[in-house]
Formats: sequence, structure tokens, C-alpha cells
Amino acid sequence: MNARLPRLLVQFSAERRGAVAVIAAVAGGLLCLFTAAVIDLGVLVLHTRRVQGAADLAALSAVRNLAQGEGAVARAALATVEANVAPDVSVTVATALGVYSPDPTKVRNDRFAPGGATPNAARVEVASRAPMFFTHLLLGRDLVRVTRRATATIGGETPKAMISIGSRLARLDDGVANQLIGGLTGSKVSLSVMDYRRLIDLDINLLEFTDALATDLGVQVGDYDRLLATQVDAGRALRVLERVAGGQDGGALGKLASASVGTKVRLGDLIGLEARAPDGIREGLDASVSAMDLVMGMLEVGGGDRQIALNLGVPAGLADLKTRLAIGERPNRSPWLTVTADGQPIIRTAQARLYVRARTAQSLSGLARVELPILIELAASEARLKSLSCDPAREVEVDVRPGLARASIGVVDEGRLGDFKSPLAPQRATLLSVLGLVSITGKADVEAADAGFRSLRFDADDIDNQRAKTMASRGFASGAVASLLGRLDVDVNVIGLGLGLGDLTKALGQLLEPLGPVLDGALNPVLDLLGLKLGEADVTVHGLSCPDPRRATPRLVG
Repeated sequence: MNARLPRLLVQFSAERRGAVAVIAAVAGGLLCLFTAAVIDLGVLVLHTRRVQGAADLAALSAVRNLAQGEGAVARAALATVEANVAPDVSVTVATALGVYSPDPTKVRNDRFAPGGATPNAARVEVASRAPMFFTHLLLGRDLVRVTRRATATIGGETPKAMISIGSRLARLDDGVANQLIGGLTGSKVSLSVMDYRRLIDLDINLLEFTDALATDLGVQVGDYDRLLATQVDAGRALRVLERVAGGQDGGALGKLASASVGTKVRLGDLIGLEARAPDGIREGLDASVSAMDLVMGMLEVGGGDRQIALNLGVPAGLADLKTRLAIGERPNRSPWLTVTADGQPIIRTAQARLYVRARTAQSLSGLARVELPILIELAASEARLKSLSCDPAREVEVDVRPGLARASIGVVDEGRLGDFKSPLAPQRATLLSVLGLVSITGKADVEAADAGFRSLRFDADDIDNQRAKTMASRGFASGAVASLLGRLDVDVNVIGLGLGLGDLTKALGQLLEPLGPVLDGALNPVLDLLGLKLGEADVTVHGLSCPDPRRATPRLVG
């Protein structure tokens, strides 16, 4: 028998009949265990959701009863939980009153502090046992404890102000406006003064516009973080703006929308929000802005970093005027407008360079016409919220710093106008040259800059009427070009002529003096359209949202 045993073992190991039945039996058992676990896991997930929902509703119910004291809060929370969890399921409810502060430096769970003299929030913790039907065979228990927590507040909303930087148009040249917008969009634009005037006078509610835009983009209304992170075609955004305007634009927005197709705008570069804003952003956005300001802000953000050749015509006293404009991005991707409760974000204007080559209509002492190269550079002006008050009076204080503004008479490399990372160094310009016998060179610089911020105060009337206020630097009291001509440093080289140097210098001054106001008048409308001014910054407070405790709405915050 012992001799047969190895042979039997070999035969048994080689036998294949019945193997499937064994595998099926083992797999079936495992499948049953897996199915049981999945069923119990589904029950646990469903129960957890039910408990969380009950905790959320209990927190909202509790915070509505803050004025009645802690006992009323506890009773309201317990009643809400019992009404939203199955009656045969036992629950334990714990409530705590405290102060909620939307401090962006803290994680969300740490923004609620129990206690406090004037609680504005309630935290509810609900514990319940979820029944397990099968896994008790593995775990040795048929109940799993589930604990969920929710926090709601009825106060704690921070007042917010909506502020923008950039000037409203004081005057309008439709030819310049069409060229500038055409340069920003890369398309031909043909609007009339009446079209532009309608856009200037048309006020758009920013909340209505952003909600309509969110719907058009398929973004959940109220999800402002996602909306502002979205990049949108400017043409599409202007179509939405046209619908919001309801025909009051006279068709101007439709024309601009067609011209703006292909210009991409990240909405967060247009509208900025500080960290605490999402807790009450709807109230902050519920204010109006000029449709023209909104259009220009959108196109400037989307079409910035471009060079545009402008035909400004030839004003009286000149034989020729050539102008090139370079627009840079706003530093640090700063928005044009913000809704904020503190000093962030800082809003900034765009950087710009305007290079002009003018030739006089009259000759200097019968010799030749004078060539005048002028460079105007504007660094970004800045504004930030300093303080706001709702009681006893509505008031906003904004810190403003006009950007460095520099004007020069001198020659520069026009190909480098758009390189805002590198400074331009204007070289002494040859204003006049006659066969090498007479040459006049000149150079002039004037600069306006502020080292720090200064404050502008806006009262309730300023806010209601969206009154723009200006912070000005010194340096361009008589206009940029006029100031330059007053400081022009001239070198005269005359060979073989009896004309005195003093007479020639005097004649040059007499020829150029009346051209200062003429050139300033030609260049200022270009800067006005961009919301820029020489050595000045215009700021507008579009709205101030002050929470009303009598109409406060409870909301979940954790």
C-alpha cells in the first residue's frame, strides 16, 4: 500500500475533473461577502447623507432662534433633526453658540469660535447609529456610529465696496474711439458719437450681467470663483451685455460684439474679489457701472499689449502728425474693478506709451519746418480700499497713488514702444537741419510722480451718483506738451550765416509756443478713452453694501 501511495498522489494532482465546481463555490462565497459589504456600505452612505442634511437644516433653524437664547436654539435644532431623520432611529444633538468670522487667514473649520458676548452663529453636531445588516458577521457589531456637524451664521457679513480706477469720458471724438477700439479688437469699428454717448449714459447692473453671463457659459449662478476663472470670448460677453441692456444701447453693443469676436478675456482680470467676498458677493456686485466703462475695461484687458497707429488728423499749426500708441498689461494682472472689504486686491490702470512725431506748418525763419518727436509714458496708477463705514453714515475712503507720468522731447526706437519691461531713453532730437549749415537739437523732460498713497473720501451722495474723484500729481499744470516746450533745452549750430543764435532760439520759441495746447488737445482724448490721465488717477465708488440685520438671511458656512 505504501508503494501505491505516491502513484495515487500523482493521479490525484493530475486529475482535473470537478475543479470548476470548487472555484465556483469559493468565488460564490466571496461574491456573497462582497455583495453584503456593498449593501451595508450603501446603507451607511445614505444614512450619513441623511444625518448631514439634518445637521445642515438644524444649524439654519438654530441660528434663526439666536435672540431667544441657548435653550430655544437647542430645542429648535433637536426638533429639526427629529423631523428629518427616520423616527425609529435614535439621534443625539449637541449645539454650541459662538462667533463666526470669515477670516481668510484661517481654515474654514476654525472660523467659528464658541462663546462670545454677542453670538452670530450656531454649530450643531448630530450623532446617530447606522444599522448594518450583513457586516456584523465580519465586524461583530450591527450598528456604526455616524457623526456630522454643520455651522450657520446670521451675521458676520462684512460691508463691501465696489471701486474702479479710470476716468469717465469728459469729451468724445468718435474717430479716435473707432480707431482705438478697432486697434484693440483687430477689426474695423464704425460707431457714431451718438452710439458712444448712449453707452456712456447706460448704466449696467453688474450682478445682473455676471449672472446672465454665468447662465450663458453654463456656470452655476453664484459660483463666482469658477466664473471669474473662466476665459470668455469678448464678443460673446458683449452679446450677453446687449441682452442685459434690453435695447437701450441703440445697437452699439451688437456692433462691438461682432468686432470683438476672437478677443479673449479672463473675467478675473476684469473684476477682482478679495478673499472674503464669496461669503456675500451678491450684495457687493449689486451696483451699476457705465456700459462704456465696462466695454473699454473688457477690451483693454483682452486686447492689451498691442501697438496701434492712430490717425488723429492734422491740427491747425501743423503740417503733419503721426502717432503710435502702445498699451501694456495691467501689472500683476490687476483688475479694473473690484468688490472688496479690505485693501485687496489693489486695482491698477494699464501702462501706456504714446509716441508722436509732429511737423510744423510754418518754417523757422524761412529755413525749414521743425520736427518735434514727443514721448509720453504712463505707469500704472493704483487704488485700494482704505476703510468703509455703514453707521452712522455710509462712507468709503480709498487710498490712491497716481502712476509715474513722464513726457519727453527726444528720439526713441519705435520698435521698442511695446516692450514695457525695458525703459526707453529718449535721445536728443534734431529739430531742424538745413544742408548741414544750420542744425537745432533739443531735449526736454517733465515728470510727475507720487511716492505714496493719498486718500480720497466718498460720502453717500458721491456713491449714489457714482461721482469720480481725481488724485493729481504736480508736474503737468499746463498740459504735457506745453510743459515740455516750456523746458526745452536747445542747441543751435549755425555755419556761415549772419543770423544770431539768440534770434533763432527766440524764433523757435515763438513758433512752438502756440502748438502746446494744440497737441495736448489732440492727445488727451486718446488717453481719456483708456481711462488714463497724465499724473492723475480717477477713482469711482460704484456701490457700498451694508448688511441689514433686520433682513439677514441665515447661511451655512461650515
